[in-house]
Amino acid sequence: MVATTLLILFLSLMTAPSLMAYANNVTGGAKAYEERSAAEKNTRSRFRRLEWASLVLILAAGGGAIYWVVRRK
Repeated sequence: MVATTLLILFLSLMTAPSLMAYANNVTGGAKAYEERSAAEKNTRSRFRRLEWASLVLILAAGGGAIYWVVRRK
């Protein structure tokens, strides 16, 4: 039950709609820099969320496996 819930949570984080932000290289200047900075920050935060979700999934699967082995004996 818990593993299923965590898997659904993990998959929902992976399939979250991403807002694509591309820097407009035509105009240049400070605005283009700010757009590139915002796009990079958005990408970093998305990957950070995926890293945390994968860590939670790994820990939950490991805990479930240990619990299963201990209960089996």
